[in-house]
Amino acid sequence: MLENISNILKFVQTTLIYIVYPPICPVCEEIVDERHQLCESCAKKILKLDTEKNPPAPISGVMRITKYRNGTRRLLRALKFDSNINVLAALQSILYGVISRPEIENFLANVNFATFVPLHEKRLKKRGYNQTELIFKDWLLAQNLPAENLLLRTKNTPHLYSYNPAERKEILKGAFSLIEGVDIAGKNILIVDDIFTTGATSAACAEILKSAGAAKIFMLAFASDFGEVV
Repeated sequence: MLENISNILKFVQTTLIYIVYPPICPVCEEIVDERHQLCESCAKKILKLDTEKNPPAPISGVMRITKYRNGTRRLLRALKFDSNINVLAALQSILYGVISRPEIENFLANVNFATFVPLHEKRLKKRGYNQTELIFKDWLLAQNLPAENLLLRTKNTPHLYSYNPAERKEILKGAFSLIEGVDIAGKNILIVDDIFTTGATSAACAEILKSAGAAKIFMLAFASDFGEVV
């Protein structure tokens, strides 16, 4: 009897929460079936899972999960610049929604280790977290892909969005180094980052990994526009 009453109360509570706070698409805020789920329309607009035709050397391949526009730009900027941890669930929901897609499985098939584009210690202290690590780490481990910090950011570079490709490359000279004791000789490494724009940052990281003996280097970005015209 008491168990039945408890079940009824839980059902009423769940129903009331759904009515007052219905699950909505994190991009357009239309009501959906599950919390943090993309609606069908936004999924078609945002999810891409395609690769860059001309990856920057020495990177062998670049894949994006989403287009860097519509809602993904807003979600990433909220996590990155506004310290809004609440959007993390929506970002991770998008990732877990594609975890078994053949495009992902094929792209990661030959990767031995994953690493994150690092923040400089001053920026990490100010922000409190590396947003890329927050987004990707558990997702990578769920695919049995070891995710480790292999690099240090030795130069506190400015935000690069206002600089052209040549300026970015110059700014990033000497910005990264390999963590002491790391052995990646002959290994295929995946660099992950929240946003891929010109590829200057990931290429600078890849050069350090390549000089340490990495065989092939790939790059996975949560979002990129791949230079497309909006």
